[in-house]
Amino acid sequence: MCGIVGIWRKDRPVAAEELRGMLNTLVHRGPDGEGHFTDRGIGLGMRRLAVIDIQLGQQPYYSEDRSVVAVFNGELYNYPELKHLVEAEGHRLASHVDGEVLVHLYEEYGAGFVDKISGMFAVAIWDKKRHRLVLARDRIGQKPLYVWEQTDRLVFASEIKAFFALPEFEAAVDTELLATYLSHRFVPAPHTLLKNVTKLQPGEMLIVHRDGRRQRHEYWQPSIEEPQIGHNMTYWADRLDGLLHDVVTSHLASDVPVGIFLSGGLDSSVLAALAAQKSNHPVEAWSAAFPESYPGYDEFPWAEKVADAFGIPLHRVEVDWAITPERVRELAYVLDEPMADPTALPLDGIARAAATQETVMLSGEGADEIFAGYAGYGEASSLRRVRMIPRSLRRWWEHQGWPGSRAMARAEQPISERYRGVGFTFSPDQIKKLLRQELWREDRPGAVEEYWTQHSMVSDLQAMQGFDIRWFLPDDVLLKADRIGMHHNLEVRVPYCDHEVVSLALSIPLALRRDAFRDKKVLRQVARRHLPSAVVKRPKQGFPTPLTALLSGKLSEIAWDTLISPQAMNRGWFYPSQVEKLLNAMGPENPNGSRQVYALLMLELWMEELVEGARPGSVTRERYYTAPVSPV
Repeated sequence: MCGIVGIWRKDRPVAAEELRGMLNTLVHRGPDGEGHFTDRGIGLGMRRLAVIDIQLGQQPYYSEDRSVVAVFNGELYNYPELKHLVEAEGHRLASHVDGEVLVHLYEEYGAGFVDKISGMFAVAIWDKKRHRLVLARDRIGQKPLYVWEQTDRLVFASEIKAFFALPEFEAAVDTELLATYLSHRFVPAPHTLLKNVTKLQPGEMLIVHRDGRRQRHEYWQPSIEEPQIGHNMTYWADRLDGLLHDVVTSHLASDVPVGIFLSGGLDSSVLAALAAQKSNHPVEAWSAAFPESYPGYDEFPWAEKVADAFGIPLHRVEVDWAITPERVRELAYVLDEPMADPTALPLDGIARAAATQETVMLSGEGADEIFAGYAGYGEASSLRRVRMIPRSLRRWWEHQGWPGSRAMARAEQPISERYRGVGFTFSPDQIKKLLRQELWREDRPGAVEEYWTQHSMVSDLQAMQGFDIRWFLPDDVLLKADRIGMHHNLEVRVPYCDHEVVSLALSIPLALRRDAFRDKKVLRQVARRHLPSAVVKRPKQGFPTPLTALLSGKLSEIAWDTLISPQAMNRGWFYPSQVEKLLNAMGPENPNGSRQVYALLMLELWMEELVEGARPGSVTRERYYTAPVSPV
């Protein structure tokens, strides 16, 4: 696991000092060493977190004639097969580290090398003979890759903050995307909230040619349009069970300790059961817990049931103490993009604790999107039944204002209009009231609008899952897992996000995925083979975060002081009266109000801590900056 950076220039050489400056901002992604390569107008760099072949796994990687150079962030879970493949072609590997095969795969298959690899990755390859740069991101978007482009240069990095090390980088906010952020609580790829800074989409490749031409193309996208018909529940459960056994086994490969985040919910519990069976070494579990002052938010007793069933040592982590105003401010810098998912708060606390003993952690993230676990997906089944009622009767019922009128109205709306993802925060009408009139824009950038146009004929459930897998999963769920994990020198692996698992899940017939009341049917069938019955039947809870209580209590002062400060008001983005109205409306009776305030808070803190505070020499940057480790 690493942090990678690179600079391509058309007419000017790249200095090693420039790469070192960028790498110094990413020490948290790789405290175990540094490496870089320069050759006239190209420079590649990396920082390493040693997980496999700790002694010999240095980067960059080179082909035998040194004409192909690569830096790599991630894990290749099919490395044993890839090793045999390149060795059969006559290549000899200098280490047992997985990323070394990349240069040889590129030699044999060119840009098609991505079709051979399975894992989580962001990779950069320099082809000296063709004088071209190849960038690629994994299929589901587990590892990040940002790009800052101008006509005569292209700079890339694992995190946006690395760009601030270059004197010529100017961070300008793209205010046309503020409505998009407010709607989704993140900015969907390929966009970011900074002008001229984009991110590769999951399953995307970018090639920079000798003459400066840039070519982007998607080499893989999940197919949401072709669920299979036929076969019963047992058939699908057998297929998924066998695949998860293989995937979990591959995700356990490591030369350092591997643990698991265990909530006691269905997703992490299935992984714990399989890891206990497949691991050659003891796997320890870590579970977040809240004190009794937050009733209903402590899942630790469920985690204990699972851990006891499989003899897994379990660590209880009281995360409340780690959620402080100072840490929330720092998280805005750590997360790298404005992202208002409150589950980042307990995740930060449990990751910090786990990192004291572990280097790799398994996580159950992704299962809800992939297997249709969210309660909102159940509405698709409910509205399908509502649409069986004659339209005239539905409209009459709605006109009367009787119970169920809201469902009648929503049944009239196409899914493309009413759905903005699991992270939905502000409605279009709420955004219009909050955002100054001259800044209001449609909250759907081009790629999102194109998605809904292309999938207008699929079922609501397919369209909702497809949106969340393409954007909510990588730009929210996996973003926080990557940034928070790496901030604590912790590699987070997510077996459910293996692209073969995703493809299998999206092949399951719609009737077997979920209905209005029962979620993740096939995964639950698999769970019955491995888990105690009480865990399988337990209602879904999600990663509990008492956001309303926090914003009314220990985080109240930072929310008020930040959002009504002269600095925030002077930006001229929001109507001050509306911001104060949201702050005053927070409370148990208005949980969505807390999410809205949190979205505004994380946006303003991102501005203060990263956009305005990440320049070399700034107070903010020096507070979060870790001194570089001597290169290996």
